[in-house]
Amino acid sequence: MFVTLLAFILLLLSCIKDEKEDVINYIEENDKLPEFTVKNATGEELHSEDLSGNTTLLVFFVTTCGDCKRELPKIDSVWNELKDQPTFRLVTISRGETAEVVNAFWKEQNFTMPFYLDPDEKVFSLFANSTIPRVYLVNRENIVTWMAVEQMDLSAKQLIGKIEQIM
Repeated sequence: MFVTLLAFILLLLSCIKDEKEDVINYIEENDKLPEFTVKNATGEELHSEDLSGNTTLLVFFVTTCGDCKRELPKIDSVWNELKDQPTFRLVTISRGETAEVVNAFWKEQNFTMPFYLDPDEKVFSLFANSTIPRVYLVNRENIVTWMAVEQMDLSAKQLIGKIEQIM
């Protein structure tokens, strides 16, 4: 019983990987963003082509993922620092969750950044077959200039510096 409980806790605290197969990245650095559409909690749509002309930080997450819980506060700090920049966009996308679940988590964490939903994981499947969090820095031409999987190895300040270099 103890071993089962420990295994369950470790699963919740670790990043989310699908162990069925090797991780495949469909989008890498220097690739153009695929065409996609996501909706926010109120149903407003965001199309990938709407990001053209902006520097975009695109993040896939799940609220129960331990690695996501570690990285999301950094992302929220980036948002708070850059949200007034007219050419900066933050697109955080919840993989396979409902608006209610994400709203509750956002409230608990006091996050102010926007989020979008990918309830059936169709958008995520354009980027990779597994493993989150995923962070993509995208230039004004919608080309990925940098990416991180599972962990960024950057502080919020360092990430802001990376973003400002391409803004």
